[in-house]
Amino acid sequence: MGFVNQVTASNFVDQKIKVLKVICQECVQEIGDLIIPAPTGLILDPKTGLLNAPVTLELIGSPQVRTIEVLMGKVVNMGVVPVRLLVDDCVIYPLLEVPFQGVVECTGAEPDDETNIQKHDLHVEGIVFSPIQKYDTATCALNLHLIIKAIVKACVIVSREEILKVNAASQMCNCD
Repeated sequence: MGFVNQVTASNFVDQKIKVLKVICQECVQEIGDLIIPAPTGLILDPKTGLLNAPVTLELIGSPQVRTIEVLMGKVVNMGVVPVRLLVDDCVIYPLLEVPFQGVVECTGAEPDDETNIQKHDLHVEGIVFSPIQKYDTATCALNLHLIIKAIVKACVIVSREEILKVNAASQMCNCD
């Protein structure tokens, strides 16, 4: 028994199909930051720039996209990275949300109902922190804070529904 080619000109008919037409696709790196007062007892050595206790950040979930807005020619997206802050292996803040945001330039993007936005492969490339001294005008003193940065990478696909007319083969194997 051999293969029998069942495709003939009579199998082809004009059909309308609805598809998502890609307007733009871009891999993006988005940066977010959060400044918090340093936990009580954490001290910065002004000579070395080192803290008196080890500080650790732990990722405690996946990045979450909270807002996507399409503007003329660009897409704005914002979200958070959930982290936990530990000092000397003790949990100080069980949940901090480090906000991130990004803008994707996308010629052809329009703020209408037909625009479809997808974010794929969303992952955190890294979370880092640094101690900083901020001037407090109320006390006229420098106060220790931590600036936390989150680096998020994602693939953003902007598309729009479109109806295409194609000449396609109808069902070739009818097994009713």
